[in-house]
Amino acid sequence: MVTIIGAGMAGLLAGNLLLRRKPTILESQSELPNNHSATLRFRTGAVGDATGIPFKQVLMIKGTLPWRNPIADCLSYSFKNTGIRRSDRSITEGLVTETRYIAPPDFIARLAEPLSGALEFGHTADFSGEGPYISTIPMPSLAAALNYPYQEDIKFRNIPGVNIRGRIKDCEAYVSLLVPDPSFRFTRITVTGNELIVEVPDVQLIENFVAVQLATEAMELLGMQYEDLSEVVVVYSAYQKILPVRETARRFFIHWATDKHNVFSLGRYATARPGLLLDSLIQDVRLIAGWMDAGRYDMVRQRWTFSL
Repeated sequence: MVTIIGAGMAGLLAGNLLLRRKPTILESQSELPNNHSATLRFRTGAVGDATGIPFKQVLMIKGTLPWRNPIADCLSYSFKNTGIRRSDRSITEGLVTETRYIAPPDFIARLAEPLSGALEFGHTADFSGEGPYISTIPMPSLAAALNYPYQEDIKFRNIPGVNIRGRIKDCEAYVSLLVPDPSFRFTRITVTGNELIVEVPDVQLIENFVAVQLATEAMELLGMQYEDLSEVVVVYSAYQKILPVRETARRFFIHWATDKHNVFSLGRYATARPGLLLDSLIQDVRLIAGWMDAGRYDMVRQRWTFSL
């Protein structure tokens, strides 16, 4: 048996892959969280294959709205997203065509379906048992729960934001447009099928008229009109972006949590890896399963060597 902390996408995926271990999934909210209000697409079909949920394979085109020059655009795009000018943010020069796999609209519900008897809502873990535990909650939250003595070393900065969503009339497209120009408040425009998603790293965006204004600007950049858009909503995201922490401190905490408390960390927020792809969770869960089956010494040694 294993206890999984958090019923977000990482927790539900782990539960599906570890069904034979009879998992218990503790979720602090009163219902299933859907924390991924941005584009839910994958670079491979691994998640769909592993869960038996069919994904749609599509060709996606991605480009950047030019502002000044590639370097200035990269730094500006990073600053708009995170408040820091970094050179490791994803920015596209020219037009890129890539294969992507799109999850169905009810993906979260379908992940939860085989776990209905394992889900416990309104519960938070105190980690008082022997475990094993798989934690998908943000690393600083786990550190506080475990009374980690070096919590300041692993605090990561999270950037809240909002996503404006809507439905586009007569549309079946898969595109992303990155927008480094600081005169626009949004950073990325995505169309998945007939769904528009405009990502805005600004939690002050509450008024409906502002959302309409930004959605209008986004549609115009795509060569369309706001009149072609319906069902416009604004979705708040507490963790729209996260910034990395020092690698040695990150790895040391993950190792410590496993060694001292039999807690394994899984997912972007639990392992403080901003660039973690959802596709990688399949391999991560398999690694954790192997470590749980290993002897205590081997488990800790391997965990440090191949730390997530």
